[in-house]
Amino acid sequence: MIKRVVIAALVGCSACSLAFAGDQEARQTTSINSANPKVEEVEAALFPKEVSALKDECAQMEKIGLRCQSVIPKSSLDTIQITFARGSAILTEEGKGFLRSVGAALQHKAGVWKSVAIEGHTDATGSDAANRRLSKSRADSVKSFLQAEFGLSNIETMGRSSERLRDSDNPSSSLNRRVEFVPNW
Repeated sequence: MIKRVVIAALVGCSACSLAFAGDQEARQTTSINSANPKVEEVEAALFPKEVSALKDECAQMEKIGLRCQSVIPKSSLDTIQITFARGSAILTEEGKGFLRSVGAALQHKAGVWKSVAIEGHTDATGSDAANRRLSKSRADSVKSFLQAEFGLSNIETMGRSSERLRDSDNPSSSLNRRVEFVPNW
């Protein structure tokens, strides 16, 4: 019994920093802004070791009959390398190159993730309704590419419009036109 209490206390304390750090949407976001990242870099961004370790700790607690009280943040990969022409949802060749690393990483970790959400973002130019449609169309283009090239399924898409600008000081910046991957694992 004492061993269970000690384990619960240790796991609870190790989760504290992640719970506070991830309090805003409980998401740990990593940005990769290299045009041709290594598959390992993408895997590390989508499936960070510290989040994986916390999930493993919770699984160990549940095996011995304890309930995990930790807030486990989602991980996400945010990138401006999935490029589109202004006002377009057609992927560029550069964007496809980056997506090949993402697709390979998702295939390699197929047993780890249940689903992936692809969030499209726009800059703040244009109306919210137009930006919402455009950001959703961009996410759908990425999904179509990953399905066609890698046979991936369980991919959801959503358009975030300009609600979470990366460069809020410059709302029309191309840095705001990006795609984010959020695995559910």
